[in-house]
Formats: sequence, structure tokens, C-alpha cells
Amino acid sequence: MDISQHPYAELLRKEMMPNIWCSGCRIGRIKNAFIEAVQHQGYNPDKCAVVSGIGCSSRIAGYLNLDGIHSTHGRAIPTALGVKLADPELMVTVMGGDGDILGIGGNHFLALGRHGKDLNIICMNNYGYSMTGFQHGPTTPFGAKTVTTSGGNPYAPLNPIAVALAAGYTFVARSTSSHPYHLVDCLVSAMNNKGPSFIEVLVPCMLFERRNKIKSLDALFLEKATIKETLSQADIHQNAFSEEISLGVFRDSQIPDRPAPAFAKAVKKKAGKKPRVTFKSKDSGIDYMQIRMEGTGGQGIVQGGKTMINAAMNMDPKLNSTLIKRYGPEMKGGSCLTDIVLSSQPVDYPFVEIPDLLIMMSGLITKERGGKVIVNENGTVVIDESTVDLSLLDDLADTVKIFKVPATQIARENFRVVVANNVMMGFVCKTTSIIDKNCIKAAIVKSAPPGTEEMNLAAFEKGYEL
Repeated sequence: MDISQHPYAELLRKEMMPNIWCSGCRIGRIKNAFIEAVQHQGYNPDKCAVVSGIGCSSRIAGYLNLDGIHSTHGRAIPTALGVKLADPELMVTVMGGDGDILGIGGNHFLALGRHGKDLNIICMNNYGYSMTGFQHGPTTPFGAKTVTTSGGNPYAPLNPIAVALAAGYTFVARSTSSHPYHLVDCLVSAMNNKGPSFIEVLVPCMLFERRNKIKSLDALFLEKATIKETLSQADIHQNAFSEEISLGVFRDSQIPDRPAPAFAKAVKKKAGKKPRVTFKSKDSGIDYMQIRMEGTGGQGIVQGGKTMINAAMNMDPKLNSTLIKRYGPEMKGGSCLTDIVLSSQPVDYPFVEIPDLLIMMSGLITKERGGKVIVNENGTVVIDESTVDLSLLDDLADTVKIFKVPATQIARENFRVVVANNVMMGFVCKTTSIIDKNCIKAAIVKSAPPGTEEMNLAAFEKGYEL
């Protein structure tokens, strides 16, 4: 029979040839086995997708004439999951090395077993990171020499089969690049399994052979490996090429039926009609002013700053204003501050250096800077005496105006503690007269969570009356 073209030609990107693998590399065998499995299954190439990460084996995606993605290091599985979720009819395969899938992408490998999505994971295990000179990886044998373990690997190797079984993969198998027919059978079985499938393919790397003075891993695989129809618990751990290697299918099951989760439906509260607050804009007369509000996370420091700057813009739309917020990684309890600059001219530097008005709802930031309260010597401090140590004010200049407000206590006794910031807003509005009352109230209505507008306005009025 005349052969007009190579039997794999339809599924190869001929324009990408020759490949960049080292002469004699066995990864090409795995590529051919995958093509044979796809052809055996009669898949339409338009219904197949291959996703790979980074590494020698991950280059396979670039040589296959299938839709594919060469993703970032360790992220092949979540990328493939996105492809599968976008089009569940696709047969999606992840092809990568032990370092990419089990090392850098180890957490994604575990998660896929739990999620139970129908993806095929082909892990080419060459015992290290080959593309960058062969550093030790998660499966490097104990005592093996690599670039990063020149005296011998001191770490116990990961067992990919044991991890896949524990993670819940519905199909788990081990084969080698030296057993191409067996590998094709494993690939076909994985494609037929409607769940997360994992195949560990042992593949030699010449860099590993040279550094460890091994003549031929290919020959060792043929000598030590045994294909078994039935595998026991002991076979899981028979994966060291210096001893016996057990090949075969360790699990081939379907995704277990799980009861549908009974989620309670969230009931949205109907937002009441927002109170209407009218205001008139005017020339603020502000030339340049720095305002700082400081406290801890959860006290509404950022929210208070937003209220202040929105109120300023309500009052004088021509005013230049900036807001910078700063808080630590803690959502509650960490230091937090908001800096506001109001200026008749464009603001070049948005950070507050010495505030003209300092609103203190906590002494945490002051303590972080060594106990020094920073404020203009002719400025104003409004302090929440419910939460701040008043001794922090002892060293302030006599020219500084100091107001003490039990804002948190008022909020706790009359409303909820979360509106203490608006008690402070009301007090500041009355005592400083920087911003018109109705301009602040309109800003509170705009920023308050739906249904809490009336409470926030009442807190503001309480501070204003005080």
C-alpha cells in the first residue's frame, strides 16, 4: 500500500518541526501515543484541546495540531478547567512535567480531584526540572544528584500515584515512555473515564542519566517494569527504577453520586426610600487645608473620609480635593487612616504631612509612631474619648484646639457602634464650620449602606447637638 503521508500528519503542526527536544528524548513517544489514542477514539480534532504549563514536556501542546494553550508555570490545570467550563463538550487534556503539575501546580492538582471535573492529566515524570539544567523536583529520587543537590537529594520523593488516589481522581494509572502500547491503552481508558483522570508516565532524561552515571533509564524501565492486570496497595509504591516498577491501572471508577447541596436562598432586604437632603453649593473660601482621620479597621475611618470629601465637593464643586487611604492587612483591628487635601489650586502631593484638622478615633497610629500626635500647632484635634488614651494629648502645644467626644459610647447606647464615625462627623461639622451641614448629610445619605441612612443621619445629628 502506498503511504501518501505520515499517519500522524493530520494532528501535527508540521510548520513547527523539527522539535526543540534533545536528540534521543523520549517525550516524542508520548506525543505519538496521545495522537494514536485520539485517532483510536475517533475524536473530531475541533473537539479536543490541550493545555500545558512550562517545561520540556509542556512543549507538546505546540506540536499538536489541536486547539491549545501554553499557560504559565504551574497553572495548566486551572487554565484547562476554565476551558472545560466554557465548553463542556470538549475533551480537554493537560500535558506537563512533574515539576509543573506536582511541584509549582501541586495545589491545583489536589483541587481538581475534589472538584471532580472531566479533565485528563498526563504527567511526564522525569524526576526533576530538566529544561533549566536539571534541578531537583518533587519526584527526584532520594540521593539522586542534580544541579541543586550535587551531594545527593536529601528529600523524600513525592509519590504521584498515591497523591492522585488520595485526592479523589477517578482514573489513576502508571506507564512509561518505553511501553508505548500500554501507554496508548491507558490514554484511551482515561479518555473514556468521565471524571478527573491522571496518568503518570515515567520518561527518562539524559541530563539525569549523565549526572547520576546511569547508562540507560530506557533499558532499566524495560528491565524493571511489570505490567499488571491487578494491582495491590504495595504496587502503589513500586515506582523506583532501581527496584521494581509496577505499571497498570490503579483505579477506574466513575464520579460518585453526590446529593445536590441545599443552599438557603438569600433574601434581599428591600431598600427603603432614601431620605432626600437638599443643599446649596457656594464658594468654600478654603485656600489649602489638610485633614486626617485615623483609627483602626472597623471604625469607619475610610467611610468617614469618603463622607468628608464628598461633602466638600457638594459644597464647592470648584474645590480641588484628594483622598488617600491607608490600612494594614487586617480587616479589623489594624491601624487605618484617611488623608484629605482640599485646595483652591491643583493638588500636586496628595499625602497629608501636618494636618490642620485631626480626627482621632483610636490611638493606634499615634502609638505606632512613638506616641507623638502630629497636628498643626494652630490646628484642631477632635478625639473619641471613649476609645483613645487622653494622655497622648499631653505634649500638644497650647495653641492646638482640643475637643473630646464620647462618640463610640453615644453610638453604642443610642444606635450601633458602627455609626460612631458619623457622631464624630456631626461634632466636627458644628465646631469647625469647615463644611456646610446639609452638604455632609447629603454625602452620608449617598455613602451609607441601603436601609441605614436614617440611623446614620440620626448619629450625625446627635454629634451635632452635642
